[in-house]
Amino acid sequence: MTSQKSVRRSASRSPASHPSSSRGKVSGKPPGTPPSADAARFSRTEWLADILRERILNGTYAPGERIREIQLRNEFGFSNGPIREALQAIVAEGLAERAPWHGVSIKQLDEGQLLELFQLRLALLEYAAELAARNRSKDALDKAAVLKTEMDAGFSEIDRGGQHPSFNGKLSQWLLTAAGNRMMREVWDKTMHQTLIYVNASLLRSHGRKSRALIHALIDTICKGDVMAARQAARDLTQQTLVDLGIKGTL
Repeated sequence: MTSQKSVRRSASRSPASHPSSSRGKVSGKPPGTPPSADAARFSRTEWLADILRERILNGTYAPGERIREIQLRNEFGFSNGPIREALQAIVAEGLAERAPWHGVSIKQLDEGQLLELFQLRLALLEYAAELAARNRSKDALDKAAVLKTEMDAGFSEIDRGGQHPSFNGKLSQWLLTAAGNRMMREVWDKTMHQTLIYVNASLLRSHGRKSRALIHALIDTICKGDVMAARQAARDLTQQTLVDLGIKGTL
């Protein structure tokens, strides 16, 4: 089960030209400042880790594929230190794994492991949906329409035959913020990042034909404060993800 590879659009960009991500930004530093200008404020390691993370989540690197240090050196011109630290960062996040004599490869799960992972994902999503529906915070309600618009734009891009836009967990992050449980958010960030590889792959594979409506249903039921419907919507969406991946099993 691998997602289609996309063109490495950022391959030729240097840290000076690539947009900074939220992980790499430092307050008061203009985006795009070269590392040599102020090493204390710009980390090549963080910048490269962001690039690798983006490529993994959008399918540029497929599950099981090796990431070779020499290729990254040739592509970015960095020394071994920042490259190895960036690779270790994505290993620590569970997006990749390091094997003796084989270097770093994108983490690949078999069907049984994926089912177990998504069972855990569902347990967190269901309760997050319940809390979000109970809270119905003004901030969550204000951002709901924007989120649906952004998700729809991504699906439209898929329908046009373009590269998967990688939703980068926008739905889950909105949901977890709306839930208002800091500890749940921390657990999610530490354990669920790798599920985005397969969520994105399922949406690309299916063009989100059924998931799109289920995403809207989840957002709408939370905004209405319907706790039971929100929990069911989270379950239906997760089950559809597995179906679109071709995985059989009961959540």
